[in-house]
Amino acid sequence: MTARPVSVDTVSFGVLEAAMRAVCEEMGAALRRSSYSPIIREMLDFSCAIFDPAGRLVAQGEFIPAQLGAMGLVVRETIRRHHDTLAPGDVFIANHPYLGGAHTPDVNVLRPVYAPRGRRPVGWVGTVAHQADFGGPNPGTEGAGHAQLYAEGLILPPVRLETARGAVETTVEVIGANVRDPVSTLADLRAQAAACLVGERRVLELRARSGAATLGAMFKALLEHAEQRTRAALRALPDGDATATGFLDDDGVGGAPVRIEVRLLKRGDTLTVDLSGCAAQVAGGVNVPWASTLASVAYLVRAVTDPTIPANDGMLRPVSIVCPEGSVLNPRPPAAVSVRHVTIQRLADTMVRASGRLWPEIAVAGHFVGFFSLMAEGPSPRTGRATVLQDVVGGGTGAHGPRRYADGRRVEGGHGLDAVDTHLSNVGLLSAEVCEVEYPWRLVRSELIRGSGGRGRWQGGRGVRRTYEVLGVAQRVVLYCEQTEPRFRPWGEGGGGDGTPTRLIVRDPAGHRVPLASKGTVVLAPGSTVTIETGGGGGFGVPAEVSRASVRPRQQAG
Repeated sequence: MTARPVSVDTVSFGVLEAAMRAVCEEMGAALRRSSYSPIIREMLDFSCAIFDPAGRLVAQGEFIPAQLGAMGLVVRETIRRHHDTLAPGDVFIANHPYLGGAHTPDVNVLRPVYAPRGRRPVGWVGTVAHQADFGGPNPGTEGAGHAQLYAEGLILPPVRLETARGAVETTVEVIGANVRDPVSTLADLRAQAAACLVGERRVLELRARSGAATLGAMFKALLEHAEQRTRAALRALPDGDATATGFLDDDGVGGAPVRIEVRLLKRGDTLTVDLSGCAAQVAGGVNVPWASTLASVAYLVRAVTDPTIPANDGMLRPVSIVCPEGSVLNPRPPAAVSVRHVTIQRLADTMVRASGRLWPEIAVAGHFVGFFSLMAEGPSPRTGRATVLQDVVGGGTGAHGPRRYADGRRVEGGHGLDAVDTHLSNVGLLSAEVCEVEYPWRLVRSELIRGSGGRGRWQGGRGVRRTYEVLGVAQRVVLYCEQTEPRFRPWGEGGGGDGTPTRLIVRDPAGHRVPLASKGTVVLAPGSTVTIETGGGGGFGVPAEVSRASVRPRQQAG
């Protein structure tokens, strides 16, 4: 006899949907408070999610958009490889960029959820967190100059990190032998596993409270709800197509600018994102694995429809992506991908520009997408142990004009935000106190840059000037940023002015400039300084004083 399908009533749906988001947020709190590394506990570079038994993303916390909607890829790859041997208590680890991962420092820790005496998982919970170092020749693992994936640290397809008997010691030993600070890295992985345990407990509590059938029906309903709301939001937007083009300064190794071209085609309740005009994969480490391209498109969909739509796999059902293999946004292995974030920020900004041309009522000026990152290895002033510093510095967002939404709401124009990690990021700025306690560095200066935002009726957000000084011993330092080429600076919209480009200045202890354009790895002696000046966002609308000056005074009658 076939079981009757279970439906979820409106009230139960609202309660369970909120509960699942709360589970993801609680997992995030557990991870943050039990992690060692500032990149996780201070800068919040992590995400947490719940998946159905097939590995489809059904709920995700509002953490890092760069991990939005893409974590299901690695869960499904884990199921494909291990479905015959899954057991209660299993915890898996994976970071392979060509098997659902983003780049090797973003490490996924996943756990199948089993009911008591259950034979099959009733769902999955998972975390992804940026590890400060995961091996490779460079501290922090990343490097724009990497030519192949094999230079980008330890590469893990989905393998067991724990079983019901405890940690898989061989896996732990391999990881510990490949990273610069195994104490912090292994502690952070334990924190990720602990967050998954919290998620499992809460999902089982929801199952016990609502019933097994209702929880299964809820997973399906969440996916359908996100799909229906996305389709409804798309239907409310006018049909049409638009194209926009942006560029990276170079290919990561000093080559020519890299073209990012986006064509949006909207028909009815569907959206096609055509990326076939982008450059082919490049020699350096700025290529983008498919998981990050997918996350970028999910970000666009939420930006142009409704950010309150649940972030799950149903949201992308109305969306088609055209992106041929061998593109910089869909490279063939073993292309290097560790600095893919500069590319997806440029991709996001270009998609936003195309959407503003397609739907002028939601147009916004250009953002800073130069994504400065500094990584360095040195002895901790506190413990003497080898540590890896990583800091990320944001800039200004673009201003926007008045908006009218399909439901009749009207929002006035607004200035851009100052000093934020824009678009697909949400990483906090490393505090001076943590930097100087944990690492052999001094923060000499950290300030907003006056005048860096584009002028307009609404001003672009301001960039940041930050100066770091090397202390103690000579250190190997990895640096990269974008938008140093003035042609690619944040654009103004509707008569607004452009934002400023990025500047990177490295000086030796004598104050002499060290030759370095925007990306590279250098050894810096104590007393050397690194100064980053991030760009400001574009302005929106003609500045009031310009508007007044353009009006000719009336001639008086003679």
